[in-house]
Amino acid sequence: MPYASCFVGSPNTPDYRVFISYNGHILSALHDIPLLPSPNSSSDDSLARDDASQLTLNMVVEAPRWSSAQMVIAPSEAFAPIRQEMRGRRLAYVRNCFPHRGFIWNYGALPQTWAEGAPLRVCELGERVAHVGDVRSVRVLGLLALRDEGILRHTLLVIDTADSLAARLHNIADIDRECPGLITATKEWFRLYKLPDGKAENTFELGGQVKGIEFVEEIVRAAHEGWRNIVTSSSSLIMDLSSVTIQNSPGLVRNEVADQYIGLVTAKEEESPPAPMPSSASKWWYIATV
Repeated sequence: MPYASCFVGSPNTPDYRVFISYNGHILSALHDIPLLPSPNSSSDDSLARDDASQLTLNMVVEAPRWSSAQMVIAPSEAFAPIRQEMRGRRLAYVRNCFPHRGFIWNYGALPQTWAEGAPLRVCELGERVAHVGDVRSVRVLGLLALRDEGILRHTLLVIDTADSLAARLHNIADIDRECPGLITATKEWFRLYKLPDGKAENTFELGGQVKGIEFVEEIVRAAHEGWRNIVTSSSSLIMDLSSVTIQNSPGLVRNEVADQYIGLVTAKEEESPPAPMPSSASKWWYIATV
């Protein structure tokens, strides 16, 4: 699909934004990219598996594998660009908890979902290193029920359908067979990544099990409905409602209006050179994992 990224500012700066366009027109990364990758899908479609055991969805990549900048969709900003989170007055970077450096998968979100104050989170396990703002069709493999600083964050494990591993990964058992150790490493990463900032170790619900497709389907369906209830409400203090496709939303605008959004005046199709990262972003943190 002809999605593309538009860049404002330089990476590693507070003003850096990545907007997403489709066929040359800006859209909302949260509202206008359909949850289902079918070209005929809409926000009113019910979830449907592509066969008896598969569920394929769209994913927006926020943080590519091996990167450390904590990039997230900004739901409170018009057209929901991707920006770097702040930790107080400083830009946020994932701590390198040995032996894990940066994000160990392509990390991102499901568009058109909302649960516990954010879109559903996604870890894409493929071999390809993605880019910020990529929109990928992904096959759902399972789900972890992470409790991050006390907030339940259902996090999907998926594989890019175009990845070289896609033909071999269809479920949780396939992950263990084809990528031994990856689920264990993923759990450890989430448990430890906030400890260097003086926060408590994260935990998992459901006994730490990776749940299968049937469980995932209900979680995604509920999050999609949660998003739909907000985007079609008369107003929202939770998110900006600007979109170019959601016909029954008060935030609907024409493509021409969206393309003239003030935040995009300086947008470029090519990314500017990044600003230097702080030395702390490359520091190793050695944490006991007993």
